[in-house]
Amino acid sequence: MKKIILAVMCVFLTGCSTGTDVNEMAYVRAAAIDSGNITFAFYLDEQILTVSADSIDEAKSAVELSLGKKIFTGHTELVILGECDEREILDYMLSQWKVPPACRVANCKNAMEILKKRKAEEIVGILEMAEEKNTTAKCDIVTVLGKILNEKNGELPMLTKEGAVE
Repeated sequence: MKKIILAVMCVFLTGCSTGTDVNEMAYVRAAAIDSGNITFAFYLDEQILTVSADSIDEAKSAVELSLGKKIFTGHTELVILGECDEREILDYMLSQWKVPPACRVANCKNAMEILKKRKAEEIVGILEMAEEKNTTAKCDIVTVLGKILNEKNGELPMLTKEGAVE
């Protein structure tokens, strides 16, 4: 009986470790996609990297090689879209990158440059404030993608190159 209890305790008290140390990962805070270029902004050191690639997966792999770390996208707060297929990108972000439903989405003519000029958290704050003041429609990824799929006309807030909502 003691062996059974010990075996059960070993199974339930092992923890939930995935085997990956937090320090071995790079956490994406924001991504800007524009004409085959993707800019990644990361948490902690606010590092920003831009890569040219034929697909989001290629860009992600290139950045992982550059950083020497795996990229985790599950905490992404912001996606800025330039010239790209909005429906395809947002669907991919939600289904493959597993970004949170609260991830904000915006549009900008020069999407890559905005992450170099303003911090991602500032842009998210600007979008949240614009939503609260009703100067823009809700811009979380689920709402925007739903509008694109149902109405074929999603309402994305347009950002200026300085990061303000137009």
